[in-house]
Amino acid sequence: MKAIVLARSPGQHLRPDDFELSASDATRQLQEGEARVRVRWLSIDPYQRGLLHETPMFGRRVLVGDIMAGRGVGEVVESRCTHLAPGDLVLGETGWSTESIVDGAKLARIEGPDEFLPHHLGILGVPGMTALLGLDAMGGVGAHDVLLVSSAAGAVGSTVVQLAKMQGATVIGLTSGPAKKRLVKEELKADVVIDRLQGRSVADALLEAAPSGLSCFFDNVGEETLVAGLEALRPRGRALLCGYIAGYEAPVQQAPHEALRIVMRQRLQVSGFGVHDHADRFGEARKMLVDFLGAGRLQPVQSVVRGLHSAPGALCDLLAGRAAGKVIVQITD
Repeated sequence: MKAIVLARSPGQHLRPDDFELSASDATRQLQEGEARVRVRWLSIDPYQRGLLHETPMFGRRVLVGDIMAGRGVGEVVESRCTHLAPGDLVLGETGWSTESIVDGAKLARIEGPDEFLPHHLGILGVPGMTALLGLDAMGGVGAHDVLLVSSAAGAVGSTVVQLAKMQGATVIGLTSGPAKKRLVKEELKADVVIDRLQGRSVADALLEAAPSGLSCFFDNVGEETLVAGLEALRPRGRALLCGYIAGYEAPVQQAPHEALRIVMRQRLQVSGFGVHDHADRFGEARKMLVDFLGAGRLQPVQSVVRGLHSAPGALCDLLAGRAAGKVIVQITD
């Protein structure tokens, strides 16, 4: 059994060699209420960078020598839990390991065909529920809305684009690079796609794409992107602030102060959104997403890498904007 541990405190920009491959500690005997899980798939998410800061994120930190935290899908191989048996497929906080010992109370049993298993980390998991419940928290969207989705090729944003189009909204997707632009335009069917790497400012591109302004803005990026999106909103427009991937590895900017000025001037409705505040609706949301996926109305967007050793590089690629959709690691060790 193997695991990835944090080898040193990262600098401003995370590097793959900030981690190292080590022996897993999952060989000890189980205590009552625990399960041993053989991990099949690992989730790579922007929030994991925040767990490496000196200031705790969500009340958690990963310290030097710790196994890197993360969610995974796997198979129970041994159990001392009344509700789990060997052979059960589960979702939970496994960490970056080929085999993990997990508190059974923190594992959710999942079902479905093998090809759906990685989707429980993406479109059927927290990213998909964030998109669906986030749009709902925004008040929903409809044919009268012009919605900007930042990080439109990301795990959450790609689902937001599809759900908003299903509801009849005009969708403007913001992304980076020709491959992602093509994905958002041709496969996700956004009405307009803006490539932030094409040399002109996002603000100018938004003025051209939506000369009458936006009615709503779903943001997962923050900083300068947040300012440009807020500036493009019509008076009394609404914004949902769901993430800030631009800030995980960037020094503190003045952008938040500018953003607050725009909120005041335009009398905007701005909400911060955390999907785990809506945990009581996860079952309802997952059922809707499963139905949409089974009917072919939603398309999973994934970047798959193979082997536990690939996880550090996958996280670095995600933070640098080099990966599209939900980034997952298939454990082949």
